[in-house]
Parts: sequence; C-alpha cells; structure tokens
Amino acid sequence: MNTVATPIKHSGLGIASTVIAVLAGLVMLGAIFYAGYVGMNEPGGQLSETDPRAITIGVLMLGSMAVLLLGAILGIAGLFVGERKRVFSWIGLVLNALPILGGLALILLGLAMS
Repeated sequence: MNTVATPIKHSGLGIASTVIAVLAGLVMLGAIFYAGYVGMNEPGGQLSETDPRAITIGVLMLGSMAVLLLGAILGIAGLFVGERKRVFSWIGLVLNALPILGGLALILLGLAMS
C-alpha cells in the first residue's frame, strides 16, 4: 500500500496570470517613461493628438490594460481550478487588478475635473 502523498501543483492559469501581470506592467511602465521623455523633449511639453508618438503611447497603454484584463480573468479562473495551489492565482489577480483599478480611477478623476 502506497501512502506517500503527491505534492499539489501550482495552477497553470495562476502562473500565466502572474507572468502576464509582470510583462504587461513592464510595458505600461515603459509607456509612462516614454511619455515623460517625449513630454520633456517637446517644446511646451504637449503633443498633438495626431502625433504618432502620442498614438503609440495610447496604443501601448490601452493594449497593456487589455492584456491586464485578460490576466485578471486568468487569475480568477485559476482560483477555481480544483486541487491546485492558488498562490500564483492570487498574486496574478492582485497584480493585474491594481493597474486596472488605478487607470479607472484616473479616468474617473479626469472626467470629474472636466
């Protein structure tokens, strides 16, 4: 009779969620730094809405937000996978949700100020 317990594995969805959070967070951080760099080197510190650099920054920010949303969904799904460790699912969910909630808070703040 074999009574050795097999170790419980980590959730693959949770690991994917955490990796997505880190990579998308780095892309978003890079876009923020690039926006600061462009703003510092632009006379007056403002870009027109049709400037390709402004469009690139917007696409990077919105794209990373979409990927973060996907990562949050994977984190939530990883919480409900049976007989798996949920540590990476929680980490991924938190790391994906914080920038999303922060971005939504900034949007609401901007709408309230205009």
